[in-house]
Order: sequence, then C-alpha cells, then structure tokens
Amino acid sequence: MNSSSTSAGAKAVAVFFVIVGLPFACFGLWAYSQAFRLIGGPAGSQSFWYPFVFGTIFSTVGFGFVFLAIAGSRKYSQKLQVQAEHPGEPWLWRDDWAAGRVKSNTKGSMVTAWVFAIFWNLVSWTATIFALPNAMREKGASSYFLIIFPAAGIVLLIYAIRRTLAFVEFGKTCFEMASVPGVIGRDLKGSIQARFSHSPDHGVQLRLSCVHRYRTGTANNRSTNETILWREEAEVSAGQLFPGPAGTTIPVSFHIPPDAQPTDQRTPNDELIWQLEAIAKLPGVDYHDVFEVPIFRTAQTPTSEREEKSQKLTSGFGAPETSRPQHLTVRVQQVAGGTEFYFPAARNKVFAASITFFAAVFSTIGYFLAHSRVSIIFPMAFGGFGLLISYFALQMWLGTTRVVIGSSVCYQSGLLGGGRIREIALSDITAISDRIGAQSGNGTGTPYYDIEMNLTNGKKLTLGRNIRDKNEVEWLEREMSRLAGISKREMTVTAR
Repeated sequence: MNSSSTSAGAKAVAVFFVIVGLPFACFGLWAYSQAFRLIGGPAGSQSFWYPFVFGTIFSTVGFGFVFLAIAGSRKYSQKLQVQAEHPGEPWLWRDDWAAGRVKSNTKGSMVTAWVFAIFWNLVSWTATIFALPNAMREKGASSYFLIIFPAAGIVLLIYAIRRTLAFVEFGKTCFEMASVPGVIGRDLKGSIQARFSHSPDHGVQLRLSCVHRYRTGTANNRSTNETILWREEAEVSAGQLFPGPAGTTIPVSFHIPPDAQPTDQRTPNDELIWQLEAIAKLPGVDYHDVFEVPIFRTAQTPTSEREEKSQKLTSGFGAPETSRPQHLTVRVQQVAGGTEFYFPAARNKVFAASITFFAAVFSTIGYFLAHSRVSIIFPMAFGGFGLLISYFALQMWLGTTRVVIGSSVCYQSGLLGGGRIREIALSDITAISDRIGAQSGNGTGTPYYDIEMNLTNGKKLTLGRNIRDKNEVEWLEREMSRLAGISKREMTVTAR
C-alpha cells in the first residue's frame, strides 16, 4: 500500500471519529444548557445535577473523539513523513528509538488507566443511581447485579492510583541503548535509568521477550491477544546497581538468537514486538517497567553459525554453561537402565489451580444454562469448553512423565505414573530442544516450557511439559542431549 492511499485512509478514519464525536458533544452541550437553566430554580423543581452529569459524560466522549481525530491525524502525518525519509530503517520511525533512549510504558499505562477508570465510573455510577432505586423496590436479583459495575469501577480506580504511585516513585524511567537498533544474532546492551528510594535487597529481574500481538474480532467485539514466542531472563544483584543520572542505573545485557524474528509493527492488527522488563521487590510499591525495544536484522547480523558462536564467545555469552539449578522440579537420579528424569504430578500448583478455576466457571455456567430456557447451543458451548479445560487441569494435577536415558531412551507418560512404555534408539534422535507450550497472562505474563525430542522420521515427542524455570529447562535440555550423545554427533559433523 503506497503512502498516498495510507494517508487517505488515515484521513477517512479521522473524519469518521469527528462524525461520531460531534453528536455526543452537541448533546452534552445541550445537557449543560439545561443544567444551567435549572440552577437557582424554585424548591421542588428538577435538580440540575442529572443533566449536568449527562452533559459531562457526553461532552467528554464527544470532544474526546474529536481531539483524538485531530491529534491522531497530525501524528500519523508526521509518522508517514519519517517513514518516507528512512524507508529501510524502521528503528528511526519512533523518536525515542532514534535517540536510543526508549521510554517505559509507565506513564502511558497510567494515563490509560485513569481515562478508562474515570469513563467507567461516570457511566456505571450514573446508570446505577438511576436504575438502583427501581431495582431495590422490586427486590430482584438485578439490584445485586447492578452493584458489580460500580465495584469494578472502584477496582479500576485503585489500579490507576497504583500506577500513579509507581510513576511518582520511580520517575520517568528510560532504557539507554548502547547501540541502535538491537541486532539479531548480536547483543542487546545498555542501562535502565530509574529512581529508587530504597535499594532492592534481592536485586532486579530482567526479561527480554519476543511477543506476537494480534487483534481479533470486529467492532465492539475486538480483543487483543499476546503470545510469548521467546524469552530470556537474567538477574542483576543489588551490588551490580550503581548511581546514575536519574538515581539508579541497572545494567542490561542479553544475547539475541540468530533465528529470532525482528520487530514488525507495519500492521496494527498483527505485530511482532520485543519487550524488555525490569522487576524488583521494594518497600511500598514494587518496581515493574516495560520497554518496547527495536530488534532488527541488519548488515551486522551473523551470516553463519561459526560467526554466531565466535560472537557469543567474544561477548562472554555461551562461555559458562548453565549450571544445575539448586531447586529442581524434576527428579533426576541414577537407575539400573541409566539416568532417570521424572516429571512428577502437580509441579505447577498455581497454574493448575488457575486452570481449574476457569474450568469450574465455564462448567457452572454451562450447567445453569442447561437448566434455563436458552437455546441448547449455549450450554453445549460453555459445557464443552469447560470439559476441555477440565482435561488440561487433570493433566496438570495428575500427569507424570518418566524418561530414562541409557543405551536407549525409555519414555512413559500418563496419569499417576501410568502409561505405555516406549523405547527409542539413540540413533533415531536428531535433537532435543525446548519451546513455550503454555503461558499465563499476556506478553508480560509467565511462559511454561515443554522439552521436545526430534526423531529422524520427522516426528516430535514431548519429554516434559509446563516447566516454569528457564534455567532448569536449559539444564535439562543440555543434560538429556549429552546423555543421548547428540552433542558429540554435532561436533563430528562440524569437524567433517
């Protein structure tokens, strides 16, 4: 799509927002005029508060749409101009990316939280004030149902206040990049500038994630989904923090794998973004920042595996191997047939409990719908989805896997230690790798990893599911590969 057609589309969207907003604004101004006319009226006359509240709501919505249309159109025109000046350098399309000082989303999330909380409370409290007296007189269930919306508004206000406290406490944080952009196959280095009133005793946890953000649905049914494609984590101890311009400097250093996908925000409904997170436990308000960082393929991206390994060793990555974690969720021991890796049941109780909760909710809704007069489609849909989630919950609570690696690989997976035993020759194994099999939350949520074994016939066998700790996953993957002789075979092929 060329720039002229894109610009025309942006103008059409701006005109649409103005057309939608003007009727709201006009009705709001009319409501204000009625409110002012009622001020100082005789006793017993209609209160001016009702039209005043309606005027505030409709004026805010109407003029908000108009403002967004004008400001958005102007900002989009500036973006198109920058894109035309730097067509092959998308990391220069954002001002903070071009300057190498990536802004956090703390201020944006705070403003969004306040806008949404204020709008929700204005609408919900106004509707409740008008509808609740009639509902109370009828003494029906609707009176209790109405209270849900103001209660949700209070929760939103609390969240907005917490975001405000975080913004006031830590200031305008930013991530200063050592070089722009972050290059795939190279290192992402820099420092986060924040303001800590207290030094974090347990240090700062850093996360670098590649996230697929996509939007589904149409009109009022649109929803935003975020899937974590890749994540690396690191711990920065309190002793590694040092004073900086804003108060505290947090050093950042990650290696970006050569097969990673670059940032892609050309399509608003289907994006690939890279997020750098910093998390620290502090007295009062905990610290949690998120930065969208530019990661791209450039001329500096390694073109061969040898160059990639050389760069990792030069930068210090890959030199020390992952050590055995102090606390393993998987039992590793020597048995008669070799080394046993036993994945016990209920390893992730919190995750299993959350899935069980959702299964209970959908199953309960399906049960009540089945005993109502609605179409049979609705109870079947909710009940069927509840049963499906219940199956996953059962697997998480009771599912076990046993892998023994010796002269061959013995594999057994089932409920409470059961399941058919399979034996696989070591020569039939091509690789043992990991992937993100599940996650809780959105792009800043928690990923859970599966360990997979690739076979010569192209099939894959899942050796372990839903492992939370990335260090444990990497250690298990390396140990299994070493015992299966995969590393030695790769070295032999490389030597040839």
